[in-house]
Amino acid sequence: MKIFKLCLGIAAIAALIGLFTAPPKAHADTYQLFDLGSGARTSLLGITDSGTAVLVYHIFAGVDPCKSSNICDEYETWVNGVLVNQSYTAPNLVYDNGTPCTVSPSFLPLSVPGTCNNGHEVYSAGPGGTIPYAGETFTGPDPVANLFAAGPFIEDVHLNSSGDFIYNVSHAGGDGGENVEAIDLTTDQVPEPASIFLLGTGLFATLGTLRRRLF
Repeated sequence: MKIFKLCLGIAAIAALIGLFTAPPKAHADTYQLFDLGSGARTSLLGITDSGTAVLVYHIFAGVDPCKSSNICDEYETWVNGVLVNQSYTAPNLVYDNGTPCTVSPSFLPLSVPGTCNNGHEVYSAGPGGTIPYAGETFTGPDPVANLFAAGPFIEDVHLNSSGDFIYNVSHAGGDGGENVEAIDLTTDQVPEPASIFLLGTGLFATLGTLRRRLF
């Protein structure tokens, strides 16, 4: 009987440790959106792992400096929705744009193209998606929790390893749309090492006391 009680105590302590250190359940990400200006005559160069975005404005061929010096691109650097630099040369940054991928969410009859990076994904269900998900954009496989945008398609997506991404959203009438950055505000709540150590020390002390009383 004493051995049974000791084993039961050990099992209870192991269960407590597991509950305390287990990763949090998956949940939808929360985003903050920044307007990066009109998409007319611009393209998205990339996004860094810290969220700095760089756009390229394509200067008209008949306007200086493109007309006289053949410098036809102007690079715009954006940080948290603020234009911090404009230059005719590309900034010396390392981009973290993610890679094209194929996404197969359970609510779509067919796989769709998307952009993936470090477990994050952004994709549009496309017109072939089942109702009510047709034509909408998602950041994960759950069609309810991870609905990012309903309505106009987002295009030219660059997604960094933190889950931040930049994109162009199309507008009716072919005006070039709008460039937008979505900053992922979600953080994983991981127990601090010190807290885990203190919990473990207390549990093992309790186990020792229980063992002495039983024997």
